[in-house]
Amino acid sequence: MSTRGIPGAVVSFVGTKGGKPITAIEKRQRRLMQRTEGRERREERREKRTSITVLEAEILKNVDRDLKNLDLVTPYEIVQKYNVKYSTAKRVLLELARRGIVNINLKARRIIVATPVKQ
Repeated sequence: MSTRGIPGAVVSFVGTKGGKPITAIEKRQRRLMQRTEGRERREERREKRTSITVLEAEILKNVDRDLKNLDLVTPYEIVQKYNVKYSTAKRVLLELARRGIVNINLKARRIIVATPVKQ
């Protein structure tokens, strides 16, 4: 937009390269919308994490059956044996611990070491 043809006209453009003005109010509204969308996404992720898929249920059964032969169990061993993602293997181990099938001896950010409960 040019002011060459209009005497005394003052046009100030703030913000974008294309010359479109962005007011502080518009920025504030956009930030609020992004925050609420982010919260909704996080809540959806939390709900998804808690559910155990059919595949994980099958892996749980197989790991529970094979635990009798092992002294220590790590997610890496589950990954190698059942060809699943590392995150899935960690969830399986945590679920087994919750059910009382294994005891967690070491839990760090990246690794879980568990031993089967002797019955």
